[in-house]
Amino acid sequence: MGDEMDTLETQLDAWSLVVRESWMNVLPSKWAFKLKRFPDGLVKKFKARFCVRGDRQIEGIDFFETWSPVVQWTTVRSMLTLASKLGLKSCQADITAAFVHAPLDPGEEIYVKQPKGHERQGPNGKELVLKLNRSVYGLRQSPRNFFQYLKNHLADNGLHQSQHDPCLFIGRSMIIVVYVDDVLMFSKDESNFDTLIESLKQSGVAIRKEGSAEGFLGVDLAREDTPTGPVITMLQTGLTKRIIEALGLSSKLSTKIDTPAEAAPLPKDAGGLSASGTINYPAVIGMLLYLSGHSRPDIAFAVHQCARYTFNPTRRHEQALIRIGRYLKGTQDKGLIMRPEDSRGIDCYPDADFAGLYGQEDSQDPHCARSRTGYVILAFGCPVLWRSKLQTEIALSTMEAEYVVLSTACKDLMPIMALVRELRRAVGMPDSFDANLHCKIHEDNVGALTLANLEPRRMTPRSKHYAIKYHWFREKVHEKSNRITIVKIDTKNQLGDMFTKGLTKVPFVHLREILMGW
Repeated sequence: MGDEMDTLETQLDAWSLVVRESWMNVLPSKWAFKLKRFPDGLVKKFKARFCVRGDRQIEGIDFFETWSPVVQWTTVRSMLTLASKLGLKSCQADITAAFVHAPLDPGEEIYVKQPKGHERQGPNGKELVLKLNRSVYGLRQSPRNFFQYLKNHLADNGLHQSQHDPCLFIGRSMIIVVYVDDVLMFSKDESNFDTLIESLKQSGVAIRKEGSAEGFLGVDLAREDTPTGPVITMLQTGLTKRIIEALGLSSKLSTKIDTPAEAAPLPKDAGGLSASGTINYPAVIGMLLYLSGHSRPDIAFAVHQCARYTFNPTRRHEQALIRIGRYLKGTQDKGLIMRPEDSRGIDCYPDADFAGLYGQEDSQDPHCARSRTGYVILAFGCPVLWRSKLQTEIALSTMEAEYVVLSTACKDLMPIMALVRELRRAVGMPDSFDANLHCKIHEDNVGALTLANLEPRRMTPRSKHYAIKYHWFREKVHEKSNRITIVKIDTKNQLGDMFTKGLTKVPFVHLREILMGW
């Protein structure tokens, strides 16, 4: 607490003490205590943070704009793939007391109660309050103010925002990924890191170099050079262990299992036994969503099934959650293995499960007729994005469900292709790269494949009812400059299957080996 007060009051001049007046809207303050952990789960440090009660702010008086971006993990994985492919050096940095660096916008006057344990009185015993000079933690506008502050300083050093991700900054000799106060840097020359950090320090940014990128936002990044090329392994062993403990599976007697989900879909189970309450269901779901979204796509389908019932889980849903934990216990030292391949471009594997819940739930509930969307996109053989979710409309046939997935996947595919091309120019790859970059969409449904490739493009009587929303992507497919082809793939090699249904051991292990490398 003493270090926090010294940083805010002495080093950053975050506030001034003024006498409280009756017209002031004085916000409460509080201390927040947190354990910061390494990716393996070990405690890194104990942290005390002085915060303002932003929930008591009044819009139009205490704040105006609040939105601030964070980097997409698709961008992070794409950047790691290109860095490994091109042999770029990496470095991680952290900004101390990040939000407090940013000044408040002109016209904003914010008054806050003094921190507990550090109160001082004014003349004649009058109450003193803090008049903020900077964006203290807890204010609704603090993330936005800090991002604008950092963006301006990076622009002063020749780093400008990407057109496809506002948290990706590109310069002549360096690329930077920003997630709030965590910075990931890539360059061909390591000396560029020290040059930038020193320049930011001189301009007042308290940035600290933390070495090579071996861990980012709780994800271990292990890089290894092999005879066949560089390999990056993304691991979250610490989070996996906490999930296992939260599910009560730490005992050596807890059995392991080969797949995270049963072959049958997980229904609402209306009228089933109530949850036992021994598991903090929402907390475990939150941890599983973070795990499946970053380094474990093999559990994405199983987690999404369970997440649907977070608001009212039953005993059956708890058992499904425990099954995921048993699977993780047997694979807790595993992660996403990325091996960039020069011969491959961008591959997309879309798949659908047509009305998978029909017959499992109340037939009067329209949700049971919804099909499931699942797809994964690979850049140079490395997974960069995956999805598993129910479709928003009710498809009338398997072909229609597959076609909807095809269109939905293309919405994510086009920005990834544009991002890769933009990064190519930033790292100095030849212009021939754009001409050679190709994309294949692997579709296993003949009807959807035929409709997507139909030439001349037209709407058939059986497809025109969803033409406006989903036929748009055919224009992109047939533009020669995009170099997109839709090809037939055998169902047994369709990676999208992992994201639409529960698989038995043999097909699941086969697809997992293709996707994750183990």
